Amino acid sequence: MTQDEFDDLIQEIREEDPEQLESEFFIRDKPLKEDKLTKLEQKADFTLPEEYRSFLKRFGAGDIGTITVLSPDPDSDFSLWKGEDPFEKVKWVPVVDDGKSNFYGFVVEGGACSREVWFADQDLGYELSGTDYEDFYQLIATEAFGVDT
Repeated sequence: MTQDEFDDLIQEIREEDPEQLESEFFIRDKPLKEDKLTKLEQKADFTLPEEYRSFLKRFGAGDIGTITVLSPDPDSDFSLWKGEDPFEKVKWVPVVDDGKSNFYGFVVEGGACSREVWFADQDLGYELSGTDYEDFYQLIATEAFGVDT
């Protein structure tokens, strides 16, 4: 899903059902600034996909739709590092909690996160499996808002 397509989806949701984006029940971090994201990537020793970075800079981590977007910031209430040593070498980065103790994320290879989204199912011991989501925006559109992409 392109940035423009995602922007169009967000605009449509704002017009039709704004509570999906802004509700008193949703808690979110403030959006991350570019310099903070860059420093976090340098500490982690991998780069994040552009769609995920853009989302964090625009909306921040936290609740959106029916899911929770996790943050690369270890000080965040939504930190993807919970239960882990921050910036420890990892082979995968969880970025979405589906609310059922399952996670979506990116595989880390050669210092970069995959653009494609992977799934860790608690019932399978968090073994990773591929998904049909080609990028973070497609994941958010489908899992957070129920939009068939």
